[in-house]
Amino acid sequence: MVSSKVLAMAGLAIWFTAPAMAQDIRDQWDIKISKAELVFPGVAPHDAANGIKDALSQFAIPAHLSYRAMPSSPPARPGTPRLKNLSRAVPSPEYVCEDSYAEISKRPPPVQNAFAFIAEGHQACLYSFEKGVKAYVIYYSIKKTESLTSGLFNGITRAIRGSDEDRAAGQLQENIDAIRAKLPGLLIERLEIPGRPVEAPVIPEAPAAVAAVAVAVPAAAGASTPLQAKLEARKNLTAMGMTYHSQQQFVEAIQRKDDVAVQLFLDGGGVRTDAADSTGKTPLDIANAGGTPEIAALLQPKPRLPAPAAPSPAPAAPAVDFGKLPADLLAQIDAEIAAQKLSPEDAQLARARLASQFLKVKAFSDALNARN
Repeated sequence: MVSSKVLAMAGLAIWFTAPAMAQDIRDQWDIKISKAELVFPGVAPHDAANGIKDALSQFAIPAHLSYRAMPSSPPARPGTPRLKNLSRAVPSPEYVCEDSYAEISKRPPPVQNAFAFIAEGHQACLYSFEKGVKAYVIYYSIKKTESLTSGLFNGITRAIRGSDEDRAAGQLQENIDAIRAKLPGLLIERLEIPGRPVEAPVIPEAPAAVAAVAVAVPAAAGASTPLQAKLEARKNLTAMGMTYHSQQQFVEAIQRKDDVAVQLFLDGGGVRTDAADSTGKTPLDIANAGGTPEIAALLQPKPRLPAPAAPSPAPAAPAVDFGKLPADLLAQIDAEIAAQKLSPEDAQLARARLASQFLKVKAFSDALNARN
């Protein structure tokens, strides 16, 4: 039996000879891309670009800002970056900022040794649209380790920096906090971190300057009416560069699995959930085909409530000869009814019923007396 000491010495021999055996070891690249989609309602394009650049810059590692030609008139909706397919010795998760007016990048030098290569960086694509600016802030990490030592190296880095998911989440949150300090009105539309569910934070109320509808809705303090909820959803969609009544944008939100936008479209009340497209598919069919049960649940037909029953006709007041009641008793009945503060119709009905009951009791009493 081989002793544990011998096994340990063999392990150390493999560790120290690993660089010499590199040609026999399959190296692996581990690339993770995280993304935050931020909206800046009513912010000028240059102000947004400079604010994000300053927020991403560090003392020793500045961020670089480059401008492109601005569109003659801002589009209704912002564009979307596209991941570039590259084949390099060191792959880079670079995005093509199509139709953007500015791009920001920060690429610190990588950390590498005989056993590992680690690089991190940021890229931001900025798009101007009618209601402000939308920015895609991208954080990426690239890691390559020798297959024989990857387990040990990953364990060490995880103990120092945390998991890759925690590291990415911390970087994005740090970026967002720094950007918010420069541009307080930012809205977080979407957060994507590998290994974690997509986050769609609650979007705060857009500034009044870009509110889609300026309507005063009377309501009690702190109350939320259906009309207010609808207006809030429409304002948030407008701040995100979407139109609340666009069926096409509604379907596109389903296709890209953007559950927060889908919910806002539904709350805005401007789209149809039963409308079929040119292929005959309804929004629910598209959600089911895309494998998004949470969106499909939002699109399920709501059960119809039974129609309210027709109100029963008000009971007719019994015919009463009030002249048969003693005057003092009738005065007492009227006083009791007045104390109840009833409507004239209910007061008349109550007066007739009480008088009728008295007459019935009196007739019964008279009948008993007659027998005796």
